[in-house]
Amino acid sequence: MGPGRRRARRPRHELGQARCRHPGGTRNRPRAPACHRHRAGQPSGAPVLFQAGDSDGGRELAARHADVVFSANTEYGKAVAYAADLRERLARHGRSPDSLRILPGASVVLGDTTADAEEKARWVRGEQVSGPRSIAFLEQYWGTDLSAYDPDGPLPDIEPGEQELDPSRGTISVERRTGKQALIRKWRDLATGRGLTIRELVLEVSPGHPSFVGTPSSVADEWTRYVRTRAVDGFNLLPHLLPASVTDIVDTLVPALQERGVYRTAYQGTTLREHLGLPSPG
Repeated sequence: MGPGRRRARRPRHELGQARCRHPGGTRNRPRAPACHRHRAGQPSGAPVLFQAGDSDGGRELAARHADVVFSANTEYGKAVAYAADLRERLARHGRSPDSLRILPGASVVLGDTTADAEEKARWVRGEQVSGPRSIAFLEQYWGTDLSAYDPDGPLPDIEPGEQELDPSRGTISVERRTGKQALIRKWRDLATGRGLTIRELVLEVSPGHPSFVGTPSSVADEWTRYVRTRAVDGFNLLPHLLPASVTDIVDTLVPALQERGVYRTAYQGTTLREHLGLPSPG
């Protein structure tokens, strides 16, 4: 390309772009953009919209606009309640139950036997919660530097300052911020009663435990129940080790799911929307 010459730009309508305008709203709460999607060049007709967030507002946003929602409600009872709530909201917005796909996050640890899988899960969990991470976890609640404490020793012998008990402070969830003192007392009782170190306590109480632990057959049975009762439409995999954990799922869990008729053996379409079984946009 010679000097002074500019590369020709493709017209917007050929790029399949979505033009959005923001019709006002406040500084902190802007209104949702009104999007005019140009469908040329998009085999799906329109982008597949994903949403994540479990608040009431997040659920409403999913029910009004999303095609797929990522959920943290992996335990079966919570998954059933979450799906029922979303489908009630879909109906209120004039949408069908099949217009939204629910994909909770799932961490999977597989083994040849249940005991093998449980041992592997303990190893995974131990690797995830190192000494420094254990200290960092407690610092969220104490609100102060705890690096002088030994992660393989007892809990800190200090209490969080009064300013750290303010529910408006910190990055942890509101329900945990508002009950710091009671939560820390509960942890102290647990650590004292079982003789737990800081790291051992954090292994017990911090989030991140594998969602599904077992043989390919047992996990496939459990997932089949989720899918056939419409608690979920699938799972968003959260691999603990790459590529090994994904290889385990592909080589052993997927065939077990296919045998049970809850996982496809071939794709019927060519677009993401078709792969998800979503209706074509109106």
